[in-house]
Amino acid sequence: MTDTAEGITLGLCLAALAPAGAEAALAEAARQGVRVVDLPTDSTLGLAAGADALDPSRVDRLRTLLTRHGLTVGCVSNSRDAQLVLGPHGPHTDPVLRGTADDKRRHGLAAAQGAVRLAAALGAPYARLMLGVPDLSRWLSWWGSDVAWQDNVEAWAAAARPLLALAADLGVRVLVEPHPKQVAYDPASARALLAAAPGVGLCVDPANLAAVGHDPVAAVTGWGEDLAAVHAKDLQVWRRPGEPRGAGWSRYGPGPAIRFRALGAGDLPWRSVVSALLDEDFRGVLYVEHEDALLPTAQGVARSLATLRDLVPAGTAQGRTW
Repeated sequence: MTDTAEGITLGLCLAALAPAGAEAALAEAARQGVRVVDLPTDSTLGLAAGADALDPSRVDRLRTLLTRHGLTVGCVSNSRDAQLVLGPHGPHTDPVLRGTADDKRRHGLAAAQGAVRLAAALGAPYARLMLGVPDLSRWLSWWGSDVAWQDNVEAWAAAARPLLALAADLGVRVLVEPHPKQVAYDPASARALLAAAPGVGLCVDPANLAAVGHDPVAAVTGWGEDLAAVHAKDLQVWRRPGEPRGAGWSRYGPGPAIRFRALGAGDLPWRSVVSALLDEDFRGVLYVEHEDALLPTAQGVARSLATLRDLVPAGTAQGRTW
């Protein structure tokens, strides 16, 4: 079957498949029946990373692989290297690059530019970049201080200016994903960032927003054309006494432990999320993002895609005909 109907296309983020290498990752995506992928360029994944990724022969090889498997790249992404544009620049990000703050900024900017250039080279309309956050302490108000989260928003807009200019020149739209480690971390900060950086679009992950207390259905509504892509995974929240047992648990700040699951194995109302996207006339890609520590990757991807295929219309709805 095709995974495109009524404007919604099902896709797959390739990050979870990166350990297998580019050819095997693309082959698995095709076997799962998707036609659109998010291609990560993080150096920590090694799938399409570094300056070599833009070498014409490597780009040609990637195009050949995509054609062979009947795939297109809907978005080129970078989350870990690009994080170093704004930081943090201390030991938190040493696993990506050790060095001074300036070293890290240069690395992050080069990686973000590379993602934009690769998107243009592959004909992908979007580059999804997570540029980090200068000061997470601005999350809170401090007595007698006028420092606010808006300072982070302005810092993001200033740092992103050359990237947005490059993207505009190449016909690529930059997307941001609201996330607790980013300047856009919730709906309000995302609106502030969009206001400060016209032309930027959103990739919304309802599970990430639900993990910090936001309604996952409301998370995908009200954005209009600013909503360009959506990530699909499920969420469990630990609500019992003591520390959680099992794999995959983490924390987004001071709240309870959370872990991400394949669709249908968590608690999110994906039936309502998809209905909201249909009501919003969403016409982007709904990407399965496998982060389930309990299921093998291929099984988790298949489960999530099966759930979405049951919810996304397979054709034009006739409405009531009797």
